[in-house]
Amino acid sequence: MPSPIENLTKIEVSRENRRRQLIEATVRAIASQGYARLTLTDVAREAGLSPAIVNFYFKSKDQLLVATLEHLGAEYDALWHAAVSAAGGSPAAALEAMIEADFHPQLFTPEKVKVWFAFWAEAQIQPAYRDLVSRLEAGYYKETHEHCARLIEQGGYRVDPAAVAYGLNAMVDGLWFDYLIDPEAFEVDMAKRSCRLFLASLFPREFGRADAAIVPAEEAGDVRSHTGHRARLAAALKRRLHPNTPMQPRDLAAAIGVTAETVRNWLAESSEPSSGMMGRLAGALDAQLWIEVYGPVYQGLRERFEARLAATREAETQERAALDVLGRPRS
Repeated sequence: MPSPIENLTKIEVSRENRRRQLIEATVRAIASQGYARLTLTDVAREAGLSPAIVNFYFKSKDQLLVATLEHLGAEYDALWHAAVSAAGGSPAAALEAMIEADFHPQLFTPEKVKVWFAFWAEAQIQPAYRDLVSRLEAGYYKETHEHCARLIEQGGYRVDPAAVAYGLNAMVDGLWFDYLIDPEAFEVDMAKRSCRLFLASLFPREFGRADAAIVPAEEAGDVRSHTGHRARLAAALKRRLHPNTPMQPRDLAAAIGVTAETVRNWLAESSEPSSGMMGRLAGALDAQLWIEVYGPVYQGLRERFEARLAATREAETQERAALDVLGRPRS
């Protein structure tokens, strides 16, 4: 006969399993119909349970949503911490593990990425979300910064670890957003190679093999909107060259293995470097260069996403108001 303690343990396990079932149903429901439209009835339907059961475990929609975000955050934290622990003591291996964790198939799914962005958007107006998201991001940044600092110290590199950590984290955020916008066209392997290329530009001895995985834009037939990219690059280079610093265009050319004429063309906005050459430029100058050149692109994508989200919410508000009017009894 089971003891009271054994019975209590079984009850706790059953409750935890049910809570997890409801949280996973919430993730699917948000991904399929959006955050704003979600109701507890939707979650019950997705889980194949009655609304009464949902109400037994979660007294309100807000309580369920906070639990869902906490669950996703704990899952994310546990996965990348485990990956770093398994990587051993090498800071380069730890950074590799963090990149792999960010695109792990357990986390990096269309459903979960949609839900993460829904919570990030709501964090602006929901203190509970904001505190949790800020805590997660701060912990991840701290870990990235520590491994970058160790790598810089061990390798004798002259790079700001804060800039490297910020640049890598911003790059991953941008790649997640790319996946949100067009998951069918997204290539996970290319995303991971792009992160390693960024690190290779700064830590060539540890990540230099990443260069071989990137095909120059000219050879790949890459067609991009050049004007804004070239203007940002030229401005960023001018801030780092004479007369603002002692470095002349010919010094930069020698450092990255191109002609002085090539650098002058970049400054004149008449040509641009390949993705591999951008890595060498950041290595010869500083990691902030990536952020100055590519940061506005990611910011623009984020702003367009938030604008579409705001428009959707406004439309939903108007629809609800219209339904309320129609549903009022006529006098």
